[in-house]
Amino acid sequence: MTHLSSRASARRTRRRRGATLFTAALSALALGGCGLWEPVDTSQIEKQAVDPDARVIRFAHQYDPAHPVESCGAATLRSELADDGFTVETYPSGQIGGEGETTEQIATGGLELGVVGPSFLGVWYPDAAVLDAPYLFTDVDQFDEATTGPIMAEVYDEMAEETGLRVNSTWYYGTRHITANVPITEPDDLAGLKIRTPDAPLYITSFAIMHGSATPMALSEAYLGLQQGAIDAQENPIPTIDVQKFYDVQDYLNLTGHMVQAVNIVSSENFMDSLTADERAGVEDAMEKARVATRDCIVEAEEQTLQEWEDEGTIAINDEVDVDAFQELIADEFPSKVPWGDLYLEIQESVQ
Repeated sequence: MTHLSSRASARRTRRRRGATLFTAALSALALGGCGLWEPVDTSQIEKQAVDPDARVIRFAHQYDPAHPVESCGAATLRSELADDGFTVETYPSGQIGGEGETTEQIATGGLELGVVGPSFLGVWYPDAAVLDAPYLFTDVDQFDEATTGPIMAEVYDEMAEETGLRVNSTWYYGTRHITANVPITEPDDLAGLKIRTPDAPLYITSFAIMHGSATPMALSEAYLGLQQGAIDAQENPIPTIDVQKFYDVQDYLNLTGHMVQAVNIVSSENFMDSLTADERAGVEDAMEKARVATRDCIVEAEEQTLQEWEDEGTIAINDEVDVDAFQELIADEFPSKVPWGDLYLEIQESVQ
């Protein structure tokens, strides 16, 4: 326990000194993904019955209305908070801007809730980007333990104090794997491959360590890039791979599991302070139920899609990846490449 305490103390000391250079360097993360199923009519959201006396909570995110963030997470919030006198109005599909704009509107009071990825939060508070790090977790159970545990709670409390942004809940987004036209079984297999990633420094750093070459590209351009040979591979959660139909232009799904990915549900401290004790307790309870509902929906979609691909021969599934070899490379080099390497190690150790 002593080494964990000293590491946490060092992390707090470092934070007090600031990390402005990294903050300036972090770019916005374009989280790959949209709907898991066919798009639905967004007018159904607008037509929901609204209690004229209810307090409105506006909730914005980037995913289409069929995505579990909306169909499982937001739907649970709406149902649970209705009894507490709230109406949750959702704005899916980036209707009011990207995650950067969403964060700014939350900070300035123009929006009550939004989905913000860790790298976007890292622009405001560098340590918050840690959840976008590779091989931080090996499975969803570790993810749940850490993202609901005391270490991240401390990070989020300190972020709220410094920035006024409050993480209310952290939801599972999916586990990222690599597709390619060759099997990727060990790090050397990535050598020479151009791998499409979001345009975020963490991806470029991570894949360089894993012997690959990250090629930042918009998700909307990835299919054509793979088809034309501008890139050789890409990485995303299984539901996103399914929606984007990357299996049409890739031969192998390589189960690298290099990122068990999070999205944060963010509000402002001003909004939370405006609630009564009972209202705040109701919001926190609804957030927890929505977190579990979203996780369960996405885990089920991942499992079902993988089984369907295997049964139907949609894409060759390489489950013989030497994950340990990739993890060892990351363990040896990654913590020294980021300003929050001590936090990364602290979280990893806490879930072992």
